Amino acid sequence: MVFREHGLMLFMGPKLRLAFIKMQADRELGRSYAGLRAFTEGLHVLGYLKQEDYERLCQKYEQGLNQPPTLNIQQLQTKSEQDKMSKKFSMVLDQWGAHTDMKWRANWIREAEVWKDKIPAAKMVWELNAT
Repeated sequence: MVFREHGLMLFMGPKLRLAFIKMQADRELGRSYAGLRAFTEGLHVLGYLKQEDYERLCQKYEQGLNQPPTLNIQQLQTKSEQDKMSKKFSMVLDQWGAHTDMKWRANWIREAEVWKDKIPAAKMVWELNAT
């Protein structure tokens, strides 16, 4: 067994386990976040956690299972670029039959090669190379 000082294994009796499961279900939280949320609340009530830390941690551990994860700036930029390219590739697919210019098609096929693993419409454009 590997020792991890930041980990904590808890053995709960039936009443505590049932209360924990109800909290997890009511707040739609995964096990870790439900446990950390309860732990944060307890440390705050006992006076061991500052108010600003308590509020920050509560906000973090209240993110339910159905909520999208919070993205950092780089991830937001990547997602924005992918969304933009996805729209472009969708338009290319719509216009493919109208554009018989091989240079135009070759340009989009080259572009699709870069994006084919990230955007379904790009993969479809890339596969048009075979036709």
